[in-house]
Amino acid sequence: MNDIAAIEEKRALNAHLWKRHPDDWYTEPDWVDERLFEQEKFVGPIFDPACGLGRIVKAAHSAGYLAFGADKVSRSSYCHVETDFLTADGQAPGSIVSNPPFKLAREFAKKALELASYKVALLLPTLWLHGDERSRWLAGTPLAKVLIITPRPSMPPGPVIEAGIAPGGGKADFAWFIWRRGYVGSASIDWLRRKP
Repeated sequence: MNDIAAIEEKRALNAHLWKRHPDDWYTEPDWVDERLFEQEKFVGPIFDPACGLGRIVKAAHSAGYLAFGADKVSRSSYCHVETDFLTADGQAPGSIVSNPPFKLAREFAKKALELASYKVALLLPTLWLHGDERSRWLAGTPLAKVLIITPRPSMPPGPVIEAGIAPGGGKADFAWFIWRRGYVGSASIDWLRRKP
């Protein structure tokens, strides 16, 4: 096989592995969650309504928080309930921390802000800071902080991680968007770095 054929084969394989997941299930590296709980304080219990492989719940437990998760499809033992967050009734947890499906992120944010009694932290593309309509919506919420994640995390579809494939460097920019109940004022911007 010549070099060009090998490159084309690799491209085809990557395109197949990285096609958009139908549930918008993308998995962040463990350090993104671990560093969040090292850098930001929460009031528990912590609830992840889109827990996927359970990395946020696991990191919260490691940080000493009571935490539990749910998801539309149970994919790990950290997902204690199989339910659709947007249609389920629920009680208010102390904090909601999640990597929600991006196509439903605004709906997740709205519901989380209704339910959480203390904080909401959502892992979202930094593109959320752009755009007139979304930026105006954000300005009307108790958004207290944006933690820009560096270096860019690679967030492949969950099946890529389940298959044991180690993703390469990230191509998109992400941040933790952190809301605090009752907060008034402009959001601060800081960085969440892989190594403090």
